Amino acid sequence: MTSNPASIPTASYDAGAQFLHWSMAALITLAFVLGLTIDAFPSGWKAGAIEAHKAIGLALILLLATRLTWRLTHRPPPLEPAPRLMTAAAHLGHAALYGLMLLAPVIGLVYAIKRGQGLDLGLFSIPPFAAPAPRAETRPIREWHEWAAYALMLLAGVHALAALWHHLIRKDGTLRRMLPR
Repeated sequence: MTSNPASIPTASYDAGAQFLHWSMAALITLAFVLGLTIDAFPSGWKAGAIEAHKAIGLALILLLATRLTWRLTHRPPPLEPAPRLMTAAAHLGHAALYGLMLLAPVIGLVYAIKRGQGLDLGLFSIPPFAAPAPRAETRPIREWHEWAAYALMLLAGVHALAALWHHLIRKDGTLRRMLPR
């Protein structure tokens, strides 16, 4: 079912939902790139890069809580008609994205706590909660964090491709719903 985008009035998400969507997308990408490149930083910068990565993870958890609260208190724009399977896939994909947006940073914070690390947020810092656990105990947690991050980026890529498919192939208003007017 292909539609003419000019003939369908597309209801957009409100500015708050758009801000939360795009700011989280940017921070997730930044955290992922930082996590991938942290070993390439000069030794004098490495600790700062790790602290930035942890701070972004904490910010993502807070933004996700804000986003879920926003979603519960603000109705999304109505969906355009689509086949049932496509609608079900979209709902399942969004649920998986939300789950991974929570899971990846939470596992990362658990890893930092188990490694005996605090959190330096610039204006203030949070001291370590416990002494470092042995590497044999923390290594699997780090690997789960990495796998969750890879899964999140993969699913976000599929999400972006689906939005482009809607825009370029189906020519419906799906992508325009999340773009500022």
